[in-house]
Amino acid sequence: MIRIRDASLADFATFAAIAVDSEIGRRYGFEAASLETKMVAALASGAIFIVADDATKAMAEPGRENDAPGSDIAGFAWVDPKGAFGSSPYLKLIAVDSSIRSTGVGSALLAEFEKRTSGTGRPWLLLVSDFNTRAIAFYERHGYKEAGRLLDFAVQGVAEIIMIKPRPCSVRP
Repeated sequence: MIRIRDASLADFATFAAIAVDSEIGRRYGFEAASLETKMVAALASGAIFIVADDATKAMAEPGRENDAPGSDIAGFAWVDPKGAFGSSPYLKLIAVDSSIRSTGVGSALLAEFEKRTSGTGRPWLLLVSDFNTRAIAFYERHGYKEAGRLLDFAVQGVAEIIMIKPRPCSVRP
């Protein structure tokens, strides 16, 4: 069972560990300590961190200390509410614990991102690295479309795909 909540400062070490163990974390060489510092600074600057807790996650790992800080964190989303050109919600990162990927945690986080930012700005926007084919397919299944590419934007030799999802149009009489 997934429970969505806001982040607390005690969560950021776990966020960093999850992100380091992700496809993008491995490819880009994320380091837990510096990533944790960046995320805490982003929170202080107005970023939103959405947490997905999973009570079944701890049960799936025998011997795991269930009440350790972060032990039930299944994943998180890092959101800049107006980070896309100062006018649209920007999803900076979704990361899910590697032991429970493809179980709906990412979908729950993405839905919460859209829900929380539904009244802000224009289309939802995110970047996804061209090598991350699973993430590209995930976002396409959720209605995101490629809007362009930024060559060598984050790392030389990698294109960041700009993906947007338009807001539902309301029909006017």
